[in-house]
Amino acid sequence: MINIETIISIILNDKNNFYSLYSNNKLNKELEDYIFSECYGDNYKNNIRINIYTKMQLGNAEKNKMIDTIRRTFGLKIQDELYYYNKSKYKKTILFLIGIVLIVLYYLSFIDIIKEIILILGWLAIWESVYSFLTDSNRDNIYIYRLKQLSKAKIYFSELQDSNS
Repeated sequence: MINIETIISIILNDKNNFYSLYSNNKLNKELEDYIFSECYGDNYKNNIRINIYTKMQLGNAEKNKMIDTIRRTFGLKIQDELYYYNKSKYKKTILFLIGIVLIVLYYLSFIDIIKEIILILGWLAIWESVYSFLTDSNRDNIYIYRLKQLSKAKIYFSELQDSNS
């Protein structure tokens, strides 16, 4: 199996452009969005390589801090998305069970108008939960997989040569 990479290139003019305005431990939001958006269009299973081209010299400690910042940023997004995904699955399951209960109530109910409303609501609840399981699960899984690929991306630094020399 051929291992294909998605290559993301970043030109960093100033290391202040890398970090958030409010914290040197957080990635700049615009840069975070750029890195994630560069994954679109390629297979989500591709390994990711991030090439950071700098116009200044960075020591190994600073490079490692930047690598850790990228990994931490996307690692925390994975935690959030997994939490949301699990809560969403729980709500879909509850909705499905409510639909089953409403359909059972349909067969136990004696008033015709209420019976029809219960039947419609029961099937609607089941349809919504099944549809959501089928469509949202794939999208959520791909999103989480992309975040995982970003959190373990290979990150390389290169210094740009000044064109004025």
